[in-house]
Amino acid sequence: MPHSTVTSKGQTTIPGEIRDALRIKPGDRLEYRVDGDQIIVRVHPGAKSLKGALASDKGRGLSFAQIRELTAAQVVRQRAE
Repeated sequence: MPHSTVTSKGQTTIPGEIRDALRIKPGDRLEYRVDGDQIIVRVHPGAKSLKGALASDKGRGLSFAQIRELTAAQVVRQRAE
């Protein structure tokens, strides 16, 4: 199981295999949630991941719900790259 050490400044390095598995890149933001004595780390997609998602006329005439759905699908596709 991958592990890392916390420095005196509270910093740690995310092991390479974890970064690869979660597709974490420099500049990505991480979210942390405490669950009992464990933490859950999630890569926060942020607004940067939406760049160009609806940059065409394809979104015209769609409801807000449809645009949200298409945007979410785009984020999933970008994460898969």
